[in-house]
Amino acid sequence: MTAEAQILVGQIKLATDYQTNKTILREKIQSDLHMPHNGGLFKITLDLLSFLTTWPDKTLYLEDTYQNPIEIDRDSFLTAARQHYQKVMNYWHLEHAELKKLRKL
Repeated sequence: MTAEAQILVGQIKLATDYQTNKTILREKIQSDLHMPHNGGLFKITLDLLSFLTTWPDKTLYLEDTYQNPIEIDRDSFLTAARQHYQKVMNYWHLEHAELKKLRKL
């Protein structure tokens, strides 16, 4: 195999590894977005955060990931959910930046 072909094979392998690792990281992050609260388990999404932000009542019942209705204090849950979401997104950003660095080596 020529040197040029070896370089090309190496670049293709790096690109494939990057895409695979990126997919694996995203799947991990989706799992990390789950947060326990008040006896329930909730996946914190932008939709959920938006809903909580606009909901007018202090107390509400939300369906958790196990399809159970859980009583929620909107303010405390919203604060915890925002913090959890931001922590997970910060971690994802850092890990993704590391993957991009490895790809460029």
